[in-house]
Amino acid sequence: MAQQLMSYRVSYRHGTPQIVNRWAPPQGAPVEELAWLRRDDGHDRGRTAARAFRVDVDDPAPLARVRTERHFGRRHGVYLVEDGHGTALGRVTYRRMPFRRAQWTVEPAAGGPTVRGRKGRLFWWALWWPVGFPVALVCTLMTLFGGGDGGFGSPRRVTWRDDSRRAHLVFRGIADEYQVLLEGWDPRLVSALIGLHASFDPSEGAPTLGWYEQL
Repeated sequence: MAQQLMSYRVSYRHGTPQIVNRWAPPQGAPVEELAWLRRDDGHDRGRTAARAFRVDVDDPAPLARVRTERHFGRRHGVYLVEDGHGTALGRVTYRRMPFRRAQWTVEPAAGGPTVRGRKGRLFWWALWWPVGFPVALVCTLMTLFGGGDGGFGSPRRVTWRDDSRRAHLVFRGIADEYQVLLEGWDPRLVSALIGLHASFDPSEGAPTLGWYEQL
C-alpha cells in the first residue's frame, strides 16, 4: 500500500479559502503550511469551465497561478499552471460528459508521469443510481421546503493513477482530504489542482456553488 507523504484540505473558516498542507518531517512534530485561493479580477465567476486564480502565500509572488487555455461550456476545460514568475508547472484537464464520471488529467511540466482520475468508484456509482439518487432527491426537496439540510451526495472519491495503474494522488470525498502518495510531486502543482477540483466539486462547508463562483 502506498504511504501518505502529504495531506491537504481546503478550509473555509476565515472567508478566503485556505489550502492547509500538513506533512511530517523525518524528525519532529507535524508541520502545517497555509496558502490562499484568490480568483483573478474580472473573470466570469464560474459560469463556464473557465478558471483564472492564484494560490497565494506570504511572499509577494504567488505560489502558483492557474489560467484557462481553452474551455467548452461548463463541461470541459484545459488549464495551464505556472509558478509566480510565469514558468510552466504543468497542465490540468477537466472533462465531464453526460452519464459518465468526471475525469481529471494532470500532466507535470517537469517530465513526471501523466495521471488520470475519475470521480467516484464504479461500485458506488452502481449503488448510487438505484438507491442514492432517490435519497438525494428527497433530501433536496426537504431542503427546498425547509425540512432538511441536503446532506447526501454522490460518490466523490478521485484516485489519480499513471498508465501502470499506480496511485499517485487521492481525494477522499468523505474526509474532504487530498493525499500525496508518492514522492516527486511539486506542491505548487498539487495546490493548483486542489483549487481547480474544489471549484468544481465543493466540499461540505464550502459555498453552495463552490469557492470560485462565490468569491
